[in-house]
Amino acid sequence: MTLTFLEGVLIGSISILVIFLAAFYSLYKKSVSKLFNKWKEEELSKELSRSLTAQRSVIKGKISEQLFPVLADRGENLADFRFLGSPIDYIVFDGLSSARDGANVDIKIKFLEIKSTKDANLTRAEKEIRKAVENKRVEWEEINL
Repeated sequence: MTLTFLEGVLIGSISILVIFLAAFYSLYKKSVSKLFNKWKEEELSKELSRSLTAQRSVIKGKISEQLFPVLADRGENLADFRFLGSPIDYIVFDGLSSARDGANVDIKIKFLEIKSTKDANLTRAEKEIRKAVENKRVEWEEINL
């Protein structure tokens, strides 16, 4: 079976088209892969930056909570502070040191929650503790740094 000139041209044209499409697909795939990898690197970098910023904020808040009794001049004796961290930051046994030294004082118990920003919200557990305090079993005091 012999091919006519027209059939040969058609087969040749199709072969060239297939080769061209394969080359184009290969270049397109490389280009898309480069764009995707660039996008992925940028997004990973942004997410890492956001994560580090959040970690720094948490660490600063925890340090502020720990140093609060030393840095804040509130009139209580530092020895009266007991750090819990969770579910509240401190219990202050105001007057306990004086009572230990023999003074006749009434001790006041304070549950102290420290927030490192003014817009920080209490957790559910902190709200429940505050509610118990507000029912006059103890005194509640919230401090926003």
